[in-house]
Amino acid sequence: MQCETVVIGLNWVGDNVLALPTFKALQHRFRSEGGIAVAAPANVATLLEATGVFKQVIAWKPSTWQRIAALRAGGFRRAVILPNSFKAAAVTFAAGIEERWGYPTDMRRIALTHPVSKPAKRGHQLDDYMPLLDALNAPRAVDDIPTIKLPHSVRERGRRRLLNVGLHLDRPVIGIHPGGLYGRAKHWGDESYVDVIKRLRSEGFDIVLLTSPREREQAERIATTCNGVPMIGHDGDVLELAAAISQCAAVITNDSGPLHVATALAVPSVSIFGPTDPERTVIPGATHVVRQKLACQPCYQRECPLGHHRCMADVSVNQVFDAALGLFDGAAVAVEPSATVRHID
Repeated sequence: MQCETVVIGLNWVGDNVLALPTFKALQHRFRSEGGIAVAAPANVATLLEATGVFKQVIAWKPSTWQRIAALRAGGFRRAVILPNSFKAAAVTFAAGIEERWGYPTDMRRIALTHPVSKPAKRGHQLDDYMPLLDALNAPRAVDDIPTIKLPHSVRERGRRRLLNVGLHLDRPVIGIHPGGLYGRAKHWGDESYVDVIKRLRSEGFDIVLLTSPREREQAERIATTCNGVPMIGHDGDVLELAAAISQCAAVITNDSGPLHVATALAVPSVSIFGPTDPERTVIPGATHVVRQKLACQPCYQRECPLGHHRCMADVSVNQVFDAALGLFDGAAVAVEPSATVRHID
């Protein structure tokens, strides 16, 4: 049976991971109609396909006209639009999809047949789409959290990839993601990551840098400064990056996509937060949050508006190093849905 409903996915890796409970609720709601398709950027589509949630996965092309053509070819009757942009709604309108559900943001009410009011209060990102799900009679399980179970073949590819870049896997591997495409305000700093890498190596850990095509130069600088650190992710395939993360003993990262991928894969992590709010995006208990609380937080700016970047600069190497070691000696919070977020101030 061909599915009648297409869900327009998000642009960022982490946002799509956090939307997994929403995707699952919609899949369950429309299972009698063949389930749902999802349309998402090509680099994310491979990961979404591996989750097994969707009947069909459409890898977005850069061209708006190609996106419209892909939706037309699908013959969908209904579109559920998760992004808040005008463009996300416009492509479904131009594709001639009969029902178009979404929030009437960015002056796009005219493009929607079923506008639904956004939540009055901004809570956890997991709850962003609750009014939309309620309107579609697609309740989400209250305790449902993002979970990804990669096929064995994909996990094995991740293991082989780590071996191919020179890791022997005879000691714990820590994946480190120093970047973040949102903006430099989320970055902890290359020098700080270099210091942490050197200290972790001295403790017997192997290190792999997690990166992306647009973050490759930064990762190469760090690798060179550390006399060579293998890198994964610079080819842009998020599924292969997730496969590698699944083989890591732990991950250290800023507030970024790899953090949420690690969470969904149940890989312990240390996350460094500055301009954003962990209470909005962190799954309780799923990561060891390190942050310095300042009056100006959270600002959600791509560059520090005050010019000092203290929210990240004041996080010490000792704090992150100790938190990472704590993941292995039982001092850190276990990865359990019922736990609470632990902060180091």
